[in-house]
Amino acid sequence: MWKYFGKQWGKCEECWLAYKNGVQHENSLNCYKLGIPISSLKIPLNEFLEIVKDIPGKYGIFGFPLSLLSKGVIIFYFNNEEEMMNFINKIERYVKDDLPLKEKKFFDIFVNVNWIKSVNWRRGCPEYDKKFGDWRNWKKK
Repeated sequence: MWKYFGKQWGKCEECWLAYKNGVQHENSLNCYKLGIPISSLKIPLNEFLEIVKDIPGKYGIFGFPLSLLSKGVIIFYFNNEEEMMNFINKIERYVKDDLPLKEKKFFDIFVNVNWIKSVNWRRGCPEYDKKFGDWRNWKKK
């Protein structure tokens, strides 16, 4: 389902193995994920991917029944909040200001995100929240 692009992130495997062993890996504390729902793009997906080709990321186009709630999402990986915010400022002209409520609720419920206009973000993987508490309460480096 996921198609990867950009620089290799290279932090997930070690982090996921730690998660499976009940340990919160330090990588999760330095993992800022920015999600851009495909429906929030103002330009075609392939054009947008060409613009962001050097940033580590992946995208997925959702099939039925998820496609009833969202077309899919592009996920970018950053080492800190400042990098992520700088990237948002660079790409804001390519994304809409808002999304339908049902799509926002989908990501709120299943991914537990914060929103900046029509893009969402969080730290670490959503599965981490169940074992280590809400990501918003994790320590910051």
